[in-house]
Amino acid sequence: MIASLCVCLGGGLLLLSLKPSSKTKKKYLEGLNRTVLVSSMDDDKQALNFNSLTTLNWKQKWQRLWFNLQRYLGKGAALKVGLFMVVIMMLSQVVNTTFFRVNWLFVSLPMCLFSSVAGYFWLVKRAQKKFEASFPDALNMLASAVSAGDSIMHAIIFVGQSLDDDVGREFKIMGERLQLGETPDKVFQKSCIRYPYPTFQFFVITLRANMQRGGQLKEIITRLNRLIFDSNAIEKKKYAMTSEARTSAKIVGAIPFIFLFMLQYLSPENFEFVMFSASGKPILYYVLVSELIGMTIIWSLMKGVK
Repeated sequence: MIASLCVCLGGGLLLLSLKPSSKTKKKYLEGLNRTVLVSSMDDDKQALNFNSLTTLNWKQKWQRLWFNLQRYLGKGAALKVGLFMVVIMMLSQVVNTTFFRVNWLFVSLPMCLFSSVAGYFWLVKRAQKKFEASFPDALNMLASAVSAGDSIMHAIIFVGQSLDDDVGREFKIMGERLQLGETPDKVFQKSCIRYPYPTFQFFVITLRANMQRGGQLKEIITRLNRLIFDSNAIEKKKYAMTSEARTSAKIVGAIPFIFLFMLQYLSPENFEFVMFSASGKPILYYVLVSELIGMTIIWSLMKGVK
């Protein structure tokens, strides 16, 4: 019995000693799958790292935010921002006088902060929609120029000269900087900072890899264009399928606030009771909390649609 136990224990120890170390295997896999910066691609011949295209410190991020905001608003961006903040401040005073009647700082500061963030993201979304609408045309023109025998640099210049929109101007800037002798890595990195969209970043990585290693660029761009078209089609189909539910959610969410706004004119006594009376405030809090919970559930259901 003891001999059999010793044989089994010795066999187990022998198999354990012959098993390759997991640390060595992990290090080998990490070394095999590691990614490097764009600037070191010439030496290491590794895949590109997406983060290397948009790696910025906090100061550069704030500079990019202000630069993009100026690009979104066009001429007189500072004046437009100032007018927007003045309007929000005036609106916050009206809201405070009508609904809250507290110190104006408790209403104006949150409203200004929320309005600024919401307005900026609305501008970002609008700019991204414009970009995604015109970017496939740029890809088609680039593929046509490459198939006609032009180099990548001349094809980029051709697209910049042919398109009269934000995408065309960006391609024109890229072509001019490439002509001046600036390295492709820096040119593409600056473009990705101005247009931090996944489709554009994937295009830049594809273009950079082709310039570095060669390949059938026309076929790759055609496939990329088809992929973008299919993605946009799926996104539009998703919005079409959920349009009724989204409209219903917006109407249901707006009804309590519309009712409160009308209540101050139809029944001022009940409005004063709900808004400012200690006995009526639980009703107001119940309405706000239930609306928040309901809209959160609806939003999570919408995000889950695939």
